[in-house]
Amino acid sequence: MREKTEMKKATGLVQAVYQKTIHLALSNLFPLDYLPMPFDYIVDQLAQNTSEEKSLKERREEVKKRAYIRVEDLKKVFHQPEEACHLFPYVTTCSQQQLRSSVDSALYGIGGLETKLYTVPVTELKEVKETGKASTVSEFCFYFQGSGDEITDSMLEHIQEMQNEREKIILGKRASQGLNLYRITAVKSIVLPEKKYYLNLGMLLPQKIDFDHSYLKLFTSERRPFEMAGGWRKSSGKYFISFIDSGSIVALQDKVEAAGNCVPSPFNRNRDIVFGNAFLYPIDWKEGVEK
Repeated sequence: MREKTEMKKATGLVQAVYQKTIHLALSNLFPLDYLPMPFDYIVDQLAQNTSEEKSLKERREEVKKRAYIRVEDLKKVFHQPEEACHLFPYVTTCSQQQLRSSVDSALYGIGGLETKLYTVPVTELKEVKETGKASTVSEFCFYFQGSGDEITDSMLEHIQEMQNEREKIILGKRASQGLNLYRITAVKSIVLPEKKYYLNLGMLLPQKIDFDHSYLKLFTSERRPFEMAGGWRKSSGKYFISFIDSGSIVALQDKVEAAGNCVPSPFNRNRDIVFGNAFLYPIDWKEGVEK
């Protein structure tokens, strides 16, 4: 009975978000106290002020290392883009492969089956100090914005319950292998001002933004249906969708609630949606983005 009730609530939430009777926005997961570097804008500004190609390439590589910068450094890079090459501390991404073995013989109880080795991609985040010392990031945060209605207030209460009960939550792939498992340790309420320009912190499907005065980076992903019995189901056809990626600068035409959009899923159009209401972080920046 409880399962049916929860399913009904989830269905109601999805429909309310899709029909825009409520506003709900989410960010990606970030290192605590850090935000994504507005890479495309910074590199564009450096290109306008760097004459030598070699020098621009070196500065571009320095900016690229700094995948995430501190919240207080965000204003600095907008007003002095050249400072983006020298910021400390910063968080960088390190990609590697982890070796795994298949468990077919254990799963089926047939000792003669050959054990297969394979690797899975793993991304680790490192905080780099000015001394060059790097340490693994273990604390993260995400941003949640609701319209203050009964549904979103209920979601916030549920998040706080998970914090109190120290419940593990899954935020990513391969949780069965011990990856992307988190616990909520704190919930903080913040009040953000309304601005013209915003730093995108999530996966945005745009509905009403000013494209002419935005700096946008696209992220394209393949959509596949999920079936609990067999995991990710291989589809005969391939579906791709492009989002505005985090780190993009978004100029608004209307209120922040009108910026994003959700679209029906190609696999179950009557029930499922592709969520595109990204959390937008206001930036204190009046000039500099005009193209």
